[in-house]
Amino acid sequence: MPRRSPVVVITGASTGIGRALALAWTERAARLVLNARSVHALEEIAATCRLQGADAIVVPGDVTQPAVQEALISGATAQFGGIDVLVNNAGVGLYGAVDAISPAMLREVFELNVIAPMVLTQLALPALEASRGTVVMMSSIAGLVAMPRSGGYAATKFALEALSLALRAELTASARNVNVCVIRPGVTATPFTENARVAEGATRSPVKGVPEMSAEAVARATLRAVDRGDAEVDLTLAARAIATLSRLSRPALRAVLTRMAPRLGVAPRRE
Repeated sequence: MPRRSPVVVITGASTGIGRALALAWTERAARLVLNARSVHALEEIAATCRLQGADAIVVPGDVTQPAVQEALISGATAQFGGIDVLVNNAGVGLYGAVDAISPAMLREVFELNVIAPMVLTQLALPALEASRGTVVMMSSIAGLVAMPRSGGYAATKFALEALSLALRAELTASARNVNVCVIRPGVTATPFTENARVAEGATRSPVKGVPEMSAEAVARATLRAVDRGDAEVDLTLAARAIATLSRLSRPALRAVLTRMAPRLGVAPRRE
């Protein structure tokens, strides 16, 4: 890390992976800038971090809004003098068959999952360059493969992966000394399913029979990845296997996904 007490900006910090990240960086006496829409939950986690030795400020609000984006980055630089790590963690799921997703719903999910991380990164880059810092993009196994009933959500994660890949090359070519680290958790025990958007005719039922990771495990892996300067980290064997299958054999991957569809709630059509 660039400094003993890094300045870390975390979106979606009130629950799940974001909350676990805040607590993990608290163990390093980090200076935290935390964002989420739920003011009460955000203040609660900030208070917990302060009690454990971190310096934490909160910037509540919808991170898709320009005023909140500006306040989050300017708040970090004004309060702590810079930014060492920006964690683009806030995101929302979307369940539904592709032919049932409304354009308005997909636009809403893209705003949070793709546009907001891009804008925050743009705003934070000068501070990150000064600190030789890191942008963390919280992606997913869905950034590698689009499962049935998750095509809309996967589209946002594919887009986030594309932005990350291009940004990393651009920063390297221009010698700007900012690392871009993509983290791909598997299914994680968080409120993700409960908070997801649901297209007409779809359900919130999660993938059955898949072991869940803990948010704390994701947080620990993320800190290790930042320490090492990793470009991308797959946190599950399933993610690594699917990534390999996707690269080596698209027909085999399509066959696997087709067989999985009934387990994911895609019923055969009845005439």
